[in-house]
Amino acid sequence: MSFFEYAYDPAVKFDMYTSMHVLMLGLTAILFILFFIFHKRIYQSPYEKQIRYGFGSFLIVMLITLITIDTIGGHLYLPLHLCSISYFLAIILLFTNNEKVFNYLFFSGIIGGIVTFAIPELDHAGYNRFRFYEFIIAHSVIIMLPIYYLVNYKYTITLRKTWMGILITNILGFGMLPVNILLDRTGIYPDANFMFTMGAPDDVEGVFGPFPFHFISFEIVLLITFFILYYIAKRYQDKQKAA
Repeated sequence: MSFFEYAYDPAVKFDMYTSMHVLMLGLTAILFILFFIFHKRIYQSPYEKQIRYGFGSFLIVMLITLITIDTIGGHLYLPLHLCSISYFLAIILLFTNNEKVFNYLFFSGIIGGIVTFAIPELDHAGYNRFRFYEFIIAHSVIIMLPIYYLVNYKYTITLRKTWMGILITNILGFGMLPVNILLDRTGIYPDANFMFTMGAPDDVEGVFGPFPFHFISFEIVLLITFFILYYIAKRYQDKQKAA
């Protein structure tokens, strides 16, 4: 079945800032609309736990399918990008309701998901490939799930948790630098650039600058986005307390 092939179809390929990108964002918008319509009903349902477990299982099946497709296509799947890490955290959160997992996923998932939708790396896979839909669902989940727990479970975001998230992200990011070098030099994963520590994506290199100066730009963006999310969460939490 061509739908599950790794190689993209040259006649139907994904390129950023084209009609295919618009289609991706349109489908994402539909998922978000459905989420905001049904998230309270799901939480209030007597079967909420079963729904969470069922959706978590669906995400696992989707991940296994993606890994299988990549492996058959001769591509080594390594979950070392921030969004991949967030995807695993989302699955763990669905099964455990662990607030510590939520504390980091709130930042890594929302920021990582939004940035990835803006500059997606889809290996040109268009609407006739599984990867296209897996990408939309996975990145929508890592954005929506922490919102679900913030709004319904009343999990909180504090300044301390914000700084902890910044610290963890920096540890992961700078720790990924030697990992990328090792993967590249050993030939295990040529040109490895997980978490973009070896340089910003080509499409936005002009904005962030070349290696190693892009680290400064990344750090500035990291601080700004984390504190924007903290401010939004705090405003929401304060309004809920006052209500």
